[in-house]
Amino acid sequence: MRTHPMTRRDLVSAAAAAALGALARPSRAAENAPAAPWPLYAFGNAFGKNEIATIEENCRLLKDLGYAGIELHLNPAALPKALEALDRHGLTLYGIYATPNVEDAPADWSGWIQTLKGRPTRIELGLRSKAFKPSDPAGDEKGLAWLKTLSDACADAGPLVSVYPHAGFWTERCEDGVRLAQAAGRKNVGTHFNLVHWQWVKPSPPIPGVLAEAKPHLFAVTINGLKGPAEGRQTIRPLDDSDFDLAGFLAEARRVGYTGPVGLQCYSVQEPPPDHLMRSMTAWRKMTAGL
Repeated sequence: MRTHPMTRRDLVSAAAAAALGALARPSRAAENAPAAPWPLYAFGNAFGKNEIATIEENCRLLKDLGYAGIELHLNPAALPKALEALDRHGLTLYGIYATPNVEDAPADWSGWIQTLKGRPTRIELGLRSKAFKPSDPAGDEKGLAWLKTLSDACADAGPLVSVYPHAGFWTERCEDGVRLAQAAGRKNVGTHFNLVHWQWVKPSPPIPGVLAEAKPHLFAVTINGLKGPAEGRQTIRPLDDSDFDLAGFLAEARRVGYTGPVGLQCYSVQEPPPDHLMRSMTAWRKMTAGL
């Protein structure tokens, strides 16, 4: 029990703790807001280099803010620890991101894939290449070898295989993922639509057509705020700081009938995670309230 008057330092510390607590708690209005059409999960890069080092704290924050889960970089050794933390907090591992070279022999990932049995995790393949230019169909045979090998390893266990479009990679466009998914002909092979990489790869085709074409194979959509002139390479920002019409994009995703998860890309966002993740969740709830 305190027996001496509070000092100025005590008052400042107490105020800071209260502010952080308020930041991590959704407002009463947010708690009562209508559910969004899709679950929103955060990329592990929201936490910089600490996506695994502070996984317990990360999960607690995501749960407090209302996120449905997380996507992580491929790290088989850390996967059991991550799954335990996610399960404790009732969160979903929505994706595991890997960037192999397409011309390399497909890796045997069957061991750690089996630890995902029964989970809706997407194995996200951003396929690089030293031999093929971006989007070059000449690499399709090797790309399909990767997709089919992983498809076989996943079988009906639950995980899915999804092409991750990334500017400068061999699979840099959503259309590349659609082409490969169609050629694979597997129900557990599909593609992402990644908003920032759609914007970075020029020319950027109209979104309605891309989403409509991808819809039968679309396993995930990832978004973020886009800041700067549209004709250039826009900067990744929280959802409340965007020159791009995110609400219009989400309305189009709803129009084409997309029902999967939506991921929040946070690469290079400099604000502290409690700050930018809270801001994005607040903006998300506002944007999806009328959908």
